[in-house]
Amino acid sequence: MALESVLLIRHARSIANDDANVYKQMPDHKIPLAHPEDDASALALGVRLRGLGLDPARVCAWSSTYVRCLQTRELVLGACFGEAAAGIARRESFLLREQEFGDWDGMDEPQMERFDPVRYEKRRRMSDHQGRFYFRYPCGESRADVVERCALLVGKLQRSRYQQPLIFLHGVSQRALRMAWFNHPVEWFESEPNPRNCEAVRFVREAAPEKDRWREELIGHPAPQR
Repeated sequence: MALESVLLIRHARSIANDDANVYKQMPDHKIPLAHPEDDASALALGVRLRGLGLDPARVCAWSSTYVRCLQTRELVLGACFGEAAAGIARRESFLLREQEFGDWDGMDEPQMERFDPVRYEKRRRMSDHQGRFYFRYPCGESRADVVERCALLVGKLQRSRYQQPLIFLHGVSQRALRMAWFNHPVEWFESEPNPRNCEAVRFVREAAPEKDRWREELIGHPAPQR
């Protein structure tokens, strides 16, 4: 059966969003939400999604394997579906993980420059004319790499029996999946800002499915942070 809609949801606010030093103290994939039990933005988003009339039998909740995405998933599903959330199909995929910064992980710009001045200068040079899109962080990924792996996820969605997937992911991977889905150019990726925490974008199939036309729509705005 053909996909009807796809929802991309960036994770709620993490403790690293409040204090960037957290990136130096713990692995990125283990960083939790600042309010894992009752994040206001995640709960508010779940209530908004309830108004879309999603069918629990047609929904599959995909998620990055990072803790903050998994926690966001459970908050949103609970607020959206109530008791029916327990029966929602769930999938986790490393393809949706955050961009990997390799040897520069957890560093701010001055630290990157001091630690690896030659390659830092290369990245600075490549920042012109969208060249930064192709810069691969030492032992890490380029933005192009993230788009490539998100394109693999698009194939999984197309082959799935679920028609209304919800996808919980990160800022860069959200843009990457949108680029892969709509064949956006590099210029679009570089000019498009990261979504805010718990901001949701929906892909909706147009009325004539044989034409395979899709449109994007923003699902409201996140609730104010505490």
